Amino acid sequence: MRPGLRPDAAAEAIAPLIGIAPRPLEGDLVAALMRRHEVAAERLIGWVRVAIGICVFVTVIVADQVMLRWTGASLDLFMRNAWIAALGFLAVGVVSIGLAVPPRWRHAYSYLFMVLDVGLVLVIAYLALAERGLPGNALPSAPIIWAAPLVLAVGALRYDVAVQLCAIALLALGIVAIAAALDHRLILDPAAPDGPAWPGLFSMPVNVMRFTLLLLAGAATAFGIVRSRRLLSSAVKDAVGRASLARFLPAEIAPRVAAGDVGLRRGRRQRAVIVFVDIRDSTGMAEGMDPERLSQFFTAFRTRILGCVRRHHGIVDKFIGDGALILFGVPDEGSDDAGRALAFAHDLVGIVEAWNATQEMPHPVRIGIGIHVGEVFCGIVGDEERMEFTVLGDAVNVASRLEQATKRYGAMILASGAAVEGTEERDAWREIGREPFAGRKELITIYAPAAAGEG
Repeated sequence: MRPGLRPDAAAEAIAPLIGIAPRPLEGDLVAALMRRHEVAAERLIGWVRVAIGICVFVTVIVADQVMLRWTGASLDLFMRNAWIAALGFLAVGVVSIGLAVPPRWRHAYSYLFMVLDVGLVLVIAYLALAERGLPGNALPSAPIIWAAPLVLAVGALRYDVAVQLCAIALLALGIVAIAAALDHRLILDPAAPDGPAWPGLFSMPVNVMRFTLLLLAGAATAFGIVRSRRLLSSAVKDAVGRASLARFLPAEIAPRVAAGDVGLRRGRRQRAVIVFVDIRDSTGMAEGMDPERLSQFFTAFRTRILGCVRRHHGIVDKFIGDGALILFGVPDEGSDDAGRALAFAHDLVGIVEAWNATQEMPHPVRIGIGIHVGEVFCGIVGDEERMEFTVLGDAVNVASRLEQATKRYGAMILASGAAVEGTEERDAWREIGREPFAGRKELITIYAPAAAGEG
């Protein structure tokens, strides 16, 4: 990727490159994805509520037994409020799970259950202090108030920042209202300067700091939601861009272009091995087939070519009617490009012969293959209506003419001297002629497989 190109900007660079105008498609996809998963998220939150209720329930039983065994005392008010919390979370959890079904679910339910979660925490916190006659300073000592960060963290599972911000605002207003209603004081016990030091930890400045930290924790969850949605949007945008590229480019080329390969985008010259494959007398074969059968035939033929190309690590640049243009050494040149192209040609001939042996087709399938190596221009060409990756140059024309010459020479495979010389298979090929191709004055040396049965 080019320096300075953000990963989430790759798709933005792709769109003008392949002639696709920017569209709000990515935002629509993210919104649709969130709508699809809203119900699943609320169902998950419902199960978390149930788990919280069970944990509080078990904690109440354990605490009660420990207190009775060690001190013989019972914290009745604590027990009652704990039972309310346990049953409240269980009830809200069960109801939310029951409603978190696509036919029943409404987006407004997210706000409703958020209000119930926050409201349950605030009501129990108020009862815990009011029943004991404690001032608002003692609010941090109420056990249920420490469920507030948990409620905010669980609410973040919705990935809905609006609901989360409402939860933070409701919680903040509720805490302030409780503190004001219970006469929150600047200093908890100003009349007892010689008393214990711990009441000072509940003075107004300290509680304000606690309140601020709680709000910051809530803000962090909201920021996390925003960040996650942006990452999702970036991932969707990148996926859309890559999918758009895949419509125009070979699978081996699209990732390189998406990653910012400037050479492929602008076009470059390089050495490549060009292979043309064509079905002989495809017109005559088509005349005896109905459209459905003809479609099945070409699909089967292309599937066999694709499988063979992949085995030999080439790429199919394009299918042209009943033929194919195949490249080796693109986008990266290798020392064995020509050898792999020759091996591909032999392998494909064997595949076609095995296909004919099945007698699946009414007539034997015969092919011609032309192979040449030379310098080509490769890159993305075209206008806004149609862009594609292609290779251009004299080497492409020579490979095409070699494929056409297979009919005259009665061979399935013909390769140029440039493709054969220097490969490990040189001894398996024989020279059968020299011809000028594509208006060239220079003669092209033509080779065919030396082994019998290749023609």
